[in-house]
Amino acid sequence: MALSFLPCITSHAADIGTTNNLFMLKQLDKSLFFVGRVNLVTRDGFSEFFFGYADINLRYALDDNWAVEAGYRQARLKLNSGWRDEYRPMFGAIWKDTWENWRFSNRNRIELRYFEGNTKDRVRYRNESVWTSLNKVTDYQLTPYIEEEFFIEPSENGVNQNWLTFGISKYFTKGVKWKLGYRLQSLEFGSEWEHRHLLVTGLSFISF
Repeated sequence: MALSFLPCITSHAADIGTTNNLFMLKQLDKSLFFVGRVNLVTRDGFSEFFFGYADINLRYALDDNWAVEAGYRQARLKLNSGWRDEYRPMFGAIWKDTWENWRFSNRNRIELRYFEGNTKDRVRYRNESVWTSLNKVTDYQLTPYIEEEFFIEPSENGVNQNWLTFGISKYFTKGVKWKLGYRLQSLEFGSEWEHRHLLVTGLSFISF
């Protein structure tokens, strides 16, 4: 199970921040979809914006369970020397199904990462699993979800990040959904792991 990749917590002080997401999914024809994402991340609580990205993708549904996706992401990271741009073509395969009272999806993604400046270009693999309850909870009819994603960079000798997220979501109206959650974000620096506690917010626009 992917959760086995969650690293052990060390004594490093944990930062607190937010990750704020905008997601767009629009069906273009029977099997083809447009997928767009925007993300803004803060650290030191809400005080400092230091990372963000925007991407556009095309997703093609092969059948009821499998889909493939290709796209491009433009990212910016704030360093001590200033902002650094990253140019990231991406290719993915997605599998989804339902059983018992859960809907499950697993996304495999390859990212080709090209950096502005002297940073070495590299390739990264990401695997994201999402469990979404088919049952609503509380009088507000909220939907619980769990996400787990690990990152592998061959140049970094294997798994160097893990994100574990718990949250709830709800449709405002048909096609408009919000989510709220907590993420433990673990990152490897050298031979040790550091951890960030993130408030997760999201707004999704879905059109079929």
